[in-house]
Amino acid sequence: MPLSSFKAVFFDVGGTLIHVHPSVGEVYARHARPFGYSGSVQVLNDGFRTQWKKMGGIESLGNQSGAEAEKNFWRELVYEVFQPLGGLDRFEEYFDLIYEAFREKSNWRIYEDVIESGILDTLKKRGVVLGVISNWDSRLISTLENIGLAHYFDFILASAMIGSAKPDKKIFEEALRRSGVAPHSACHIGDEMRTDVDGAQGVGIHPILLDRENRFDLAGVTRVASFAELNPATKS
Repeated sequence: MPLSSFKAVFFDVGGTLIHVHPSVGEVYARHARPFGYSGSVQVLNDGFRTQWKKMGGIESLGNQSGAEAEKNFWRELVYEVFQPLGGLDRFEEYFDLIYEAFREKSNWRIYEDVIESGILDTLKKRGVVLGVISNWDSRLISTLENIGLAHYFDFILASAMIGSAKPDKKIFEEALRRSGVAPHSACHIGDEMRTDVDGAQGVGIHPILLDRENRFDLAGVTRVASFAELNPATKS
């Protein structure tokens, strides 16, 4: 089914539209050197992945919302990444710095296939309602603004602002409410099975799994390796 047949198209963000550049560990390390960190980038990447999994990611906030809850989540995560490595001097100062760093354009890259496919431009010009459904905190809007993507979207839903994280139904239902379309007239594109595919299916939205690295082997799910396969300019 071509994207042009949908009245609304929703997008995941991290791993779908954008990724950290060069890596979380690189950004952490670059800012941590003045605070006493002399270790490797890889150790920080490994520590971040371990702690993210241990804490359950931003989804762990559940129905909590607001700046205090999300900053407490990130403060604990960053603290636990560095603590086994000897900690940092003036940790609170470092945390405030690194928290703001992830709004900056320089620390993110838009995936090449997003740009080359022209998918956002084409859908926007055709009058399709475009939205973001992302397990993210309140920095999402300013981050997308800084990267240059925010203007494409009619709305941007961050889980920590809605008090609902994918695959929970509430955040998808809010997207439908804001788009004003029925579930069968909308699709959601993301890179994870549980949060994106299962979450969308749970409210009757058509899911498209973006699987750039061929991580999944699934039947019955629309799966693409690149946005080029969904190019609405050629599939109309």
